[in-house]
Amino acid sequence: MDVQDLRLEDNDRLLRAKVETEEDLWALYATIRPGDVVFSRTSRELRGDGGGSRRKAMTLGVRVKELEYQPFTNRLRIRGVIEASPKELDLVGQHHTLSIEPGMELAIRREDRWRAEDLAELKRLSKGATYRALVVAVDDEEYAIALVHGSGVQELVEKDMRLPGKDQPEERERAQSSAMSEIARQVRRAIAEHGVHHLIVAGPAHWKEDLAALLRDLEGSGVRMLVDSTSYGGIKGIYEVLRRDAVKEVLRDAILMEELEAMDRINSIAARDPDLLAYSLDGVEEAVLNGAAEEVVVDSGLIRSPDAETSRRTLRLLDEARRTRTKITVLESRHPELRVWISSFGGIVAILRYRMRRERSANVYLGVDAAGGI
Repeated sequence: MDVQDLRLEDNDRLLRAKVETEEDLWALYATIRPGDVVFSRTSRELRGDGGGSRRKAMTLGVRVKELEYQPFTNRLRIRGVIEASPKELDLVGQHHTLSIEPGMELAIRREDRWRAEDLAELKRLSKGATYRALVVAVDDEEYAIALVHGSGVQELVEKDMRLPGKDQPEERERAQSSAMSEIARQVRRAIAEHGVHHLIVAGPAHWKEDLAALLRDLEGSGVRMLVDSTSYGGIKGIYEVLRRDAVKEVLRDAILMEELEAMDRINSIAARDPDLLAYSLDGVEEAVLNGAAEEVVVDSGLIRSPDAETSRRTLRLLDEARRTRTKITVLESRHPELRVWISSFGGIVAILRYRMRRERSANVYLGVDAAGGI
């Protein structure tokens, strides 16, 4: 979503945007909140006086209740109640779902105005989500090829190798050579189809090197290739290599990598000193208000919660965190491990600058220094 495609009107309450790519849909999904009103071209089934029906194209304004976006589906669905419609149709108050796709324009009205931070986040998410790399992981049992970008991991291919046993060395070698050539062909096709400029080849023992040797010529066409060791091939190998430092460097601009790094930081503290963590909306809110939070990691689902009070509390908490220069990481990707992990903290967790304890009688956090004094 190019900067030029974002325009503010109506005293910064109305944001106009043009959707250019699939990744822009994800950025909008992460930015639009329940209560916003989204205006877009759409179509709706209308019933005639004679009992028949016809589908009519129109522009509607829908007050958002729920958003649905699955990465790589090329469509953002926005459900809510119609707030603005052609006068002659009188559709206000009825439910409708907008379907937003690349190439469409839309306007989003936010009653409390669009802030500079909101626009900066929208641009950051859109830019980060467009980064892509192809990852292939292979061993003697299976292989997988996946496309990685800010909004998730798309599994393109996952297959068993089905090689003859080691007691048939000649047949096994021929089958292995054939299989590796086929994997290399699939990798080349995926790179061409998706416009990828980074390739990560992973696997145990000689498997990764054998495949990389068949793909070396890609480096002459502008593809950067990284070869790294994993314990497994297949999907397990892909997720394993995504955690490696060398791979994180290659994917340093990918939002998924930022989120995995945040999870690793918090897991390390949880193992070493769990008293330096606060979690749940209540716990993190107290820590932020007392200036004790160093970093907040929050599930975007809390920001977009259908419960208006939960959404408002989360936004207020993040505003206060920004004011106190607290680092904020909003989890947007659909990585299954991240989803389960952040849910275990009630959707939000904070790293503390110093240990806290909850005073039972006062129901507030009090700071505790290293010697145990207050």
